[in-house]
Amino acid sequence: MKRRSSLCYLEDIGIKTMNNWSEGIVNIEGMQIHYCRTGGDKPQVVLNHGATDDGLCWTRVAKELQADYDLVMVDARGHGLSSSGKGDYLSVSRAEDLSGLIQTLDLNRPVVGGHSMGADTSMYLASIYPDQVRGIFMEDPPIPIPGEPLFGGEVGEKYADPGKMISNIMRIFKILPMFIGKPLARRMMPTSPDDEIIPWLNSKKRLSGDFLRSLRNASLVHQVEPIDLIQKINIPMLLIIGDRDKGAIVSKEVAHELAGAGPNLKVVHLAGASHDIRRAKFEGYMQALREFLVEVYQ
Repeated sequence: MKRRSSLCYLEDIGIKTMNNWSEGIVNIEGMQIHYCRTGGDKPQVVLNHGATDDGLCWTRVAKELQADYDLVMVDARGHGLSSSGKGDYLSVSRAEDLSGLIQTLDLNRPVVGGHSMGADTSMYLASIYPDQVRGIFMEDPPIPIPGEPLFGGEVGEKYADPGKMISNIMRIFKILPMFIGKPLARRMMPTSPDDEIIPWLNSKKRLSGDFLRSLRNASLVHQVEPIDLIQKINIPMLLIIGDRDKGAIVSKEVAHELAGAGPNLKVVHLAGASHDIRRAKFEGYMQALREFLVEVYQ
């Protein structure tokens, strides 16, 4: 494991953060997994980003929570400064990476959560290694209505192949200079501040081409039915959902079914939110997350 000051990485994205943030790399079975960490002797929370983002896309959330929690923001394989997965981006493989990071950093049963792909990683981790975590939260995980498009709303209607669509868009942002990419990103996220937009843009620059190819080939699929995973998890769970007609994945009906399968699962619906729930409804999202963390760590 290597530890180093996070100044080079954090200043590179143009964000002023607390000086005590650090970054490091852990070696998990030959896979180099990079992380940033707020630090301190506090309850620990591990944050997992969605596909095509990276760990610092949690900057805004981490700045809100760092007074009370030690936040570990992980770059998944093929993202940020972590190694390429070399074609392997299976949920189980990401969960193994995360388990190795928790063990290497000697974390004390942290709360683990994430957005989309990161929520999926958290769910798999908790089902495989229940003793490593004390609670999980999931922001719009990839659990769609069976037989319907992955995303709801206009996105689902327009794009039969969301993996190809996302890959094509991210390839464009990967090569765009900041002065062009920033106004385009602001149009996509009109209410988001710079500490949301700049990490999002820079995460595209660091994306592995191998991951983008895997995304186009739709290799990001469930190996186990999500409801079966939920049934195996006996720790507290929080599921945050938006609205299908706004582009979210998880419907109220699917959330209700998941809650029936997992008695420890609490569902919070933020009306009007798209797939990027925390970006669309940041205040409501943070309230739900804070309440969950307090409940788990009380």
